[in-house]
Amino acid sequence: MLKFMILLGLMLLVSLHPLQSSHAFRSVSVGSAAPPVAVKDLGGKEIRLAFGQRPVVLLFWRTNQNFSLEALKDLEQVRRELSSKGVEVFAIAEGGIPAAAVEGTLKGLHLSYHVYLDPQRKIEEEYGVIVFPSTGIVGPDGRLKFYLPSRNSNYREIILGRLKVELGLLGEKEFEQQMKKIGEELGGEGVRADEHLKVGLRLAREGKSKEALPELKQAAILGPDLIDARLAMGFAYLDSGEAEVAQREFEWVLKRHPASPSARLGIGISTVRLGNLDKGIEILKEAVQINPDPVQGYYELGRAYEKKGDLQQAMHAYGWAVRKLLQGRR
Repeated sequence: MLKFMILLGLMLLVSLHPLQSSHAFRSVSVGSAAPPVAVKDLGGKEIRLAFGQRPVVLLFWRTNQNFSLEALKDLEQVRRELSSKGVEVFAIAEGGIPAAAVEGTLKGLHLSYHVYLDPQRKIEEEYGVIVFPSTGIVGPDGRLKFYLPSRNSNYREIILGRLKVELGLLGEKEFEQQMKKIGEELGGEGVRADEHLKVGLRLAREGKSKEALPELKQAAILGPDLIDARLAMGFAYLDSGEAEVAQREFEWVLKRHPASPSARLGIGISTVRLGNLDKGIEILKEAVQINPDPVQGYYELGRAYEKKGDLQQAMHAYGWAVRKLLQGRR
């Protein structure tokens, strides 16, 4: 347990260090040019946002998520403090969310900066956003300087500090010392990754997938290498009817653990639910062969065949699910 605590503390320190975070947003690295984005305002007008000449805070946020709402409020305070320095905030709501839902979430926040829409998830995909909220700081040279996933109790202090570096109001060494201190404070939060995972798994077993997701996401943030958290998130998204998001979680796991039978199973299920029955069936057939607990795989294979109208193969798959269950498998 001690080794786990130390490792999490070190990983948090690395994630807060602007020079060592090498794959910000998964698709845009720290130090590379931030791609310009084509967004829509809440009235539906298309706007192109470009970077350069002044520091910009780029926030990807989710409606009705406490972490995101707190980040929006934090950035309002940051912008007011640095507004005379030309700092801007581009807040982009999660892709596909309608304007009415965004406007409803923003009521009462009294934000002085603009909030934009990403109707087709193009910007989200271009930057490789997987965690909400996700915050990046783009410098006056148009390059991504810093990246912070989620929101912690020191969020405003971290963003304000990095912006001051970009404005020449704070030195790099001073900022690094500030980050070191914050990282030491966050070490206590890191050891709770296991606790969030346990709560999330318990809620998922109880059929409360939507309630489980925030716990699992927090576990994944605090413990970036917790594969069980990402797998559980994938299955929770499936249970919540979000097959496309679920598939991205399973793909993330497979990139790191190509032999994962659970991730292969999840890919098969999500592929079927996204409408590609033939491909999904092939993946599920492979998954049940490599999975030591193939009951769910055979059941999902039966459902896929049933959707396809092949009742004979469906009954065959259901039969195997029952056999494996009677053998004590899961």
